[in-house]
Amino acid sequence: MNTRACLRSVIIALALAAAAAAWSDDRPERATVTINCGGLSVELQAAYAWNLQRLSWQGVDVCPPTGAFGALLCVPAAGGWVGGMHTAGGVEQVVSATLTVDGEVADLVDGAVYSCERAELTKVSMLDHVRLEAQLVLEEGWLAQRQVLTAAEDVVVSVIYPVMFPVSAETTQWMAVTTSGEELSGEFTGEGGLEWHEDWLWTAAFIPAQRIGFLLRHLPVPEGEQVLTGYWDHERYHKLYVKVEPPDGPWREGDRVEATVAVTCFQAAPATWQETARKVAAGLVPP
Repeated sequence: MNTRACLRSVIIALALAAAAAAWSDDRPERATVTINCGGLSVELQAAYAWNLQRLSWQGVDVCPPTGAFGALLCVPAAGGWVGGMHTAGGVEQVVSATLTVDGEVADLVDGAVYSCERAELTKVSMLDHVRLEAQLVLEEGWLAQRQVLTAAEDVVVSVIYPVMFPVSAETTQWMAVTTSGEELSGEFTGEGGLEWHEDWLWTAAFIPAQRIGFLLRHLPVPEGEQVLTGYWDHERYHKLYVKVEPPDGPWREGDRVEATVAVTCFQAAPATWQETARKVAAGLVPP
């Protein structure tokens, strides 16, 4: 994670730390909802603003609950990070959340388990003075996530991660294809490195022990946005971040950024997993 940039900004807001800490305890009661669809299984948690907290494929945790999902901002004046599990800058406040399962409204209640052909979660929440409109669609073994962040008033935001997935630390290799068709690849070492890439079209990581791959594809990026992608190669997870560069100076009321990605998992032999990933990526363009 790009923590240095955030921490430097937070230093100027240490006087607000006590208030931020008090707010960080203002969470809803714990509730977990599970949705199964086409081999994918996801968990949503009320305590983390109905963000994803687990993504599994055929019973294997590909994105386990070892880190945060959803949108994340660094708001220096509020005390730091806010979004999902992060509360130094305050708790993400849910304004509304609606789940539909196969076209019918479904209850977001603790212990609910839904098996379906299609599920959609729509959510509005506040991350400090930034409004998040989120849409999560699960269908036919893929997941699409659209995150729209809009400044409700002028606010300084030093880091914007609209999307993130804590990919299993059991992944050993990654690959990516750029918008120009160049192919890149590498190995995870767990040494904590994070490199940003501006032109990735899609990326995949592979768990050889389970013969399972995880793949994320960017869907069309709004004109004028600078979107970066990178793995934080941590020993606890290989965190995949999507980052949008914030404007210089305050984010003005009404300014917005958005990111839309599609995610899926696949079975593959270790020797040919990259070939399988290419085929899966070619077909991963949800309507």
